[in-house]
Amino acid sequence: MNATGAAENYWLRPVVCTTAGLIGNVLLSAGKLVFGVLAGSAALVADGFHSLADVLSDVGILLALKAASRPPDQNHPYGHHSFETLGAVVVALFMLVTAGLIARSAVLQIVRGQSLHPEWPALAATLISVAVKEAMARYTLRAGRVNNSPALLANGAMHRSDAISSLAAAAGIGGAMAGWPILDSIGAAVIALFILKMGIDLMRENVMALMDTMPDAALLAEISREAGAVAGVQEVRSLHVRQRGSWYLADVRLAVHPENTIATAHDIGHEVEHRVRERVDKVARVFVHVEPGADTDDGRPGRS
Repeated sequence: MNATGAAENYWLRPVVCTTAGLIGNVLLSAGKLVFGVLAGSAALVADGFHSLADVLSDVGILLALKAASRPPDQNHPYGHHSFETLGAVVVALFMLVTAGLIARSAVLQIVRGQSLHPEWPALAATLISVAVKEAMARYTLRAGRVNNSPALLANGAMHRSDAISSLAAAAGIGGAMAGWPILDSIGAAVIALFILKMGIDLMRENVMALMDTMPDAALLAEISREAGAVAGVQEVRSLHVRQRGSWYLADVRLAVHPENTIATAHDIGHEVEHRVRERVDKVARVFVHVEPGADTDDGRPGRS
C-alpha cells in the first residue's frame, strides 16, 4: 500500500489494537493483584504491577498515535510521525521503571527472609495470564508489522515481556508451593531482569530511529532499484533514508544526461518520486536532487 492509501487507515487499526490491549491489561492487572494478595504470592503481585504498567503504556501509545496522525502544518512540514517513536520510548521507560520497582521489592524480601507461601489460585491466575498476554502480543506485533508502527511494535514487546515474565512467576509460585518459598521472590527478581533487558533493547532501537539511523539494506536496495529504473536516470549517486514513525523519508541524488533541459530533468525527478512512493511500501516522501551525469548515449534526450 502506498503512502496516500495507507494514511487513510493510519488511525483505525492502531487505535483498535491498542484499545483492545488496554481493556485486557486492566482486567489482567486487577486479577493478578487481587489473586496475588489473597494467595500470598510476591511473584504474582509483581506481575500485576507489570500489567498495570502496561495499562499506562497503552494510554501513552494512544496519545502518541493521536498526535502522530495529525497532518503536516507550517511548523511541522514533514508531519508528526515521530510521535510514534516517542511513544515507543515512553513504553521503554515504563519497562525500565517497572523492572527497578520489582527488583527492589524482590531483593528486600530475599534479604529480610520475608518469603510468602502462595496457594494454587495464584498459579492458576498466572498460567491464564500467560495465554492471554501471548495472544495479545501476537495480535499487536502482527498489527505493528503491517503498519510498520514503532509504537505498536513496542506495545507488542511489552505484552510479550508480560507473557514470558508470567512464566517466570509461575515457576516461582510452583517452587514455593513445593516447599521452597524463597523461589517466589527469586521468580520476581528474574521477572525484573527480563523486563530490564527488553526495556534497554527497546530504548536503544527507538533512540537510534530518532537519531536518523539508516534502515536495513533491503529497503535501501529496493528504493535505489526503483529510482534507477526510471527512463533518463543514468545512476543513483546517493541515497539517504530516515524513519519518521511508521513512514520513511528518502533523499535521492540522481545523474541524468547533461544535454537534458531543466524541464526534462525536472520531469525525470518527478517520475522517480512518483515511482518510489507508489512501489515501495511506507515511503511517504521522496526528495530528489538531479545533477548532470556523463556525456554518453545512456540517458541522452530522445533515447530510452
